[in-house]
Parts: sequence; C-alpha cells; structure tokens
Amino acid sequence: MANIFIDNSIVFLLTQIVPLLYIFTATLYGLHFFRELPQAGKYKQTALIVTVVTHVADLGILTTMEGYRLSYSAYNLMSMVALTLTITYMFIELTTKSDKTGFFVITFAAVSEIFTSFLAAQTTGNGPAFSGIGIGVHLIAAIFGFSSIAIAGLYSGLYLVLFRQIRLNRFGLLFQRLPNLEALELLIMHAVGFGFFFLSITLVAGVIEQRASAESINLLDPKLVTLIVIWLLYGISLFIRPLFGWDVKHMAVLLIALFVLITLLLFLMSLITPTFHSTSMIHVLTNHHLKI
Repeated sequence: MANIFIDNSIVFLLTQIVPLLYIFTATLYGLHFFRELPQAGKYKQTALIVTVVTHVADLGILTTMEGYRLSYSAYNLMSMVALTLTITYMFIELTTKSDKTGFFVITFAAVSEIFTSFLAAQTTGNGPAFSGIGIGVHLIAAIFGFSSIAIAGLYSGLYLVLFRQIRLNRFGLLFQRLPNLEALELLIMHAVGFGFFFLSITLVAGVIEQRASAESINLLDPKLVTLIVIWLLYGISLFIRPLFGWDVKHMAVLLIALFVLITLLLFLMSLITPTFHSTSMIHVLTNHHLKI
C-alpha cells in the first residue's frame, strides 16, 4: 500500500503545518512568559485554538480516508497525546484564566508532534488497528493517562525549580511568573488523581476486552507488568503524604522518574515494534468483532 502521507497533498500539507503551528504557539507563549511581549500575549490564545482545530482536522481527514485507520502505532499515539495535552491545557487556561504554565506544556506537545511528523512517512496506516468499544475505551484512557502523567511530571519539574530558587533566595523570573508552590502542589495532585483514574480504566477495559475475545491474559507480558507497576505507584502517591509523611519535593522526584520512564518506554517501543500490543492479540480482537 502507498504511503497516504505522501500521496495525498492535503494530508501531506496538514502533516507539515500541524507541527509548525505547535512551534509557533509555543514560541508565542514563551515570548509572553519570558519577555511579556504584548503582541505575543494578544495572539497566543488564538494561535492555541487554531493549532487544536487544525490538528483535529488533520486526524479527522486521515480517519475518513479509505485505507487508513488509527492504530496502536507509537506515531499515532504520540500525535494523540500531543493533542490531548494541548486540549487539556486549553481547557485549564480558558476556565482558570491562568496561562503561566502554557509554554512548558505546549512545548512538550510540540516535541511530541515533531517526533510524529518525522516518522509519519514510515507508516501507511494499514497496520493492526483497534476495533470495538472496549478497545477504544482502553486506547483513549491510555492516552489521557499518559497525558496526565506528562502534566504531573512537568508540574513536578517546575515545583522543584521554584523550590530550589526559593531555598537559594533567588527571586528571579521564574519566581515572579510561575504559580506559587501551593498552587503547583494542587496542580500536581490533580494530575496524579486523573492519571490514576485513567490508568485504572485502561487496565479494566483491557482485561474486559481480552476476556471477551477469549484470549488468555499473559501476566508476564512486559507491557502489562509495566502498566501495573506504574498504576500502583500512582495509586500509592495519592496517599504517600498522609501515610508515609513524604513531602511534595520527594513526590515530585518520583513523578518525574515515572514520566521519564514512560517516555523512554514509548520511544523504545516505537523503535522495536510498530504496535503496543502483539499482532496476534490485535488480530484476535479484530476478528472477534468482525464475526459479531
């Protein structure tokens, strides 16, 4: 099958435009955060909305074209993570009127989308795809779970930077522009709560769908073991302060480590295998739903 990203001019154009919009939007947020340029502050939210709409249109056109299906490939998932992160942040900004962390979140989303754009030429979109409500819920929950983990990791990094500046009595730019430690702590705990919730849905939906397909669960599957460990660590982190007396600083280190671990896992899996589940399992699930 021909590569749809190259053969279709509209898809090819959007695939190039989307990462450029992310870079442009992150630049506007950076100029407003670091230099408080009035023009950047005036147009950054508009750029954010245009970026989200364009990205949604890109995915929409892809999924309506014959021969292309969103799949478990790392390329598709990283693109959807970038979109999920940006939509989540846009909702936060529009509802709280706070844009102090936008540069950091959108920059990470931009890096994810650039990574996806470079590797898009290597995929045809006709690989094993998800089918059925259960698998759809499993995939979407996994994406939101990773987005929550990313946000928790980013906010934890900002917390440690701000904590160090205060400890060293350096009241510079970050101290003036970032939310205070209490606000960052609240944002971190909200992100952890969302992450644990969506990871729980990911596990439950995956088990239910696999049982429905009559496929035995391999408890030693590295991906399953990794997911369970991360789910347990996130669940423990919700109660780690009242139970073990950990302070937010040590929690932030743990959350950053989890964020780095999952990011490396996604990257390594994209190099080793094109999918996040074995091909046989995907085929079983797909054939199961085709029979229904």
